[in-house]
Formats: sequence, C-alpha cells, structure tokens
Amino acid sequence: MIPTPNDLKPCPHGCGALVLITITEHGRRMPVEATPDETGNQAVYRTATGTWRSRSLDGADARRLDLWEHRYRPHVATCTHRAVQQAIPGLPAGRPRTRRRAPARRYPIWKAR
Repeated sequence: MIPTPNDLKPCPHGCGALVLITITEHGRRMPVEATPDETGNQAVYRTATGTWRSRSLDGADARRLDLWEHRYRPHVATCTHRAVQQAIPGLPAGRPRTRRRAPARRYPIWKAR
C-alpha cells in the first residue's frame, strides 16, 4: 500500500523531505522514504487502525516479505541533515573501549551453615 499525502510528514532531522513515520517491532519510530524501493530492507504495512508498522528484512531469522507488505528504504540512508559524529582530535579512530571491572568486595561472603 502506498501512503497518501496525509500520511507523510517532514523529515524529523530537518532536511525537508517528506517521509513516512513507521513504528518498528520494538516500538520505536523510524522514518522511511515516501515511495516503495526494491533495494530497501524494511517491510512496511498498515494496520487496521491506520498505524504504519515496519520490520527489518535483514538477519538470519527475518521472515520473507508478506503479501500485504511493501519494501521501503530507511530515510537515514539518504537524509542530508543526518547527524554524523565528528572525530575527536588527538584520539586514533576506531579505538576499542575498555571494559570497566567490577569493584572488589570488601567483605567475604560467608556460606550459610
């Protein structure tokens, strides 16, 4: 199903493009492009209440595209105002994060007898 102009909203990142806001399987909002795209990785469908839902088609356990779903592309792939993290001067790129150790116990744990 192709969304109507009333279903489309401006991009939440500010690029000005009209996008379709969907709800993912995990309950989060995700903007997708306004028209279906065969290269997309999101299966989008409209529920009986009029809510647009989306699910990922990537992954080993992902279902195939159902008859009532269309393939869409996420808007973040083409958004021109997408936030890009800048590199911090003086730090090498791709440095792994160190894992914090659990604090040492001050008192031993005694076994119950």
